[in-house]
Amino acid sequence: MSYLELRDGVPLYFEDHGAGPPIALVPGWTLTTRSWERQIDDLSRDHRVVTLDLRGAGNSGKTPEGHSLSGYADDLAELFRELDLDDVVLVGFAMGVSVAVHYLAAHGRDRVSGLVWVDHSPRFYSSLDWPYPLFGDLTPQRFDETLRALWHDRRAATRELLDVMFQGPASWMYGESMKTPTEVAAAMLAAVAATDLRPFLPQLDVPVLFVNGRRSVVPFEVGAWLAQQVPNSRSVVLDEAGHGPFWDDAAGFNEAVREFARAVRA
Repeated sequence: MSYLELRDGVPLYFEDHGAGPPIALVPGWTLTTRSWERQIDDLSRDHRVVTLDLRGAGNSGKTPEGHSLSGYADDLAELFRELDLDDVVLVGFAMGVSVAVHYLAAHGRDRVSGLVWVDHSPRFYSSLDWPYPLFGDLTPQRFDETLRALWHDRRAATRELLDVMFQGPASWMYGESMKTPTEVAAAMLAAVAATDLRPFLPQLDVPVLFVNGRRSVVPFEVGAWLAQQVPNSRSVVLDEAGHGPFWDDAAGFNEAVREFARAVRA
């Protein structure tokens, strides 16, 4: 088990597998390094694969502080410096996309060769100018109900959200998710829901691969829309996958990531 002591003393848990061009995997809400187990063994055959538990999650230190997208991005920057990672293909799932985008906005592309944006709508909520919210019609009022459920029945809310994330969540995912304290889980979810990533899109000056699951609660059409907004990008839809395409269709996902990593370094 490897830890990095962050600038404020919080221990950040990470794993470092394989050798070769680096790929960094950033998990989604309350998920941990274990959620990438279907990527690590495969991709580490020809890549250096780095994963982490965000502060407050999994095996990382539990703290009430630093739970903002920019804070998580700063933690990621510290990890990249500690491991001397360069030419990284940065892979973010859902909330991990928001962390990756904030990393690029604050720290630039010097260490990053490409971004894989996995099944994430840049705006959670439905509005007149946004046709691709979560579930197709998510409103702030409905989202507030989810936050209240987290506070009042964390166990049931967590199981429900895992069922939304994955078509067939593994039994251990519940235990991993519950390692995140409720107040941190709520802060994480509120932070990502409150942030509209559309203004960040013009700043994405690295190649980007958008990966969506056709059966996801995130409308799969958002990938094609994003690819139209971001230069040097393309969209892939995995037909049999839901919100977690890296889990639901690991073979298709890994092939897409490996092909993208090869192309950006060609």
